[in-house]
Amino acid sequence: MQTLQDLAQPPLPALAIRLTWAGLLPFLGALAAWTVGGIYSDERLVALALKGFVLYSAIILSFLGGLRWGRVMSAGSPDSGYVLAVLPSLWAFPALFLPPIFALSALALGFLLALWFDTKADTLPATPGFRVLRRRISIAVLISHGVALLFLGQFGAGSGG
Repeated sequence: MQTLQDLAQPPLPALAIRLTWAGLLPFLGALAAWTVGGIYSDERLVALALKGFVLYSAIILSFLGGLRWGRVMSAGSPDSGYVLAVLPSLWAFPALFLPPIFALSALALGFLLALWFDTKADTLPATPGFRVLRRRISIAVLISHGVALLFLGQFGAGSGG
């Protein structure tokens, strides 16, 4: 949903859109490595791919909090906006220490909550196209987490999971 505040914002730069979609590459690379490891029964590669996926997921979820922090600062929002901005990092970090199925599930839920806060519950002004891009990239990230959960059941976590 676009607000009047959104219309006063500069358009979303094409480079920002390209870089956003390029951010999927590490997820896809980890899933590809996981697939190869599973096909060749290489437990080390499966474990490495899983760890890479979970670590990158936590980094990107934290990044979304930083994105919200910048939006809160530029909008001059109340203190509650800053609290919401740090929640993704505080959610993502402990997920790194959970067993793989819980880590992947927690991170997926974190992305889902961040999406809700950045679209449906968002009152901050946004560059036109921001919410659409956030929704689309989040759906892709959530699908990648669903695939990772399927892979976990299919190929396991390797020797390091």
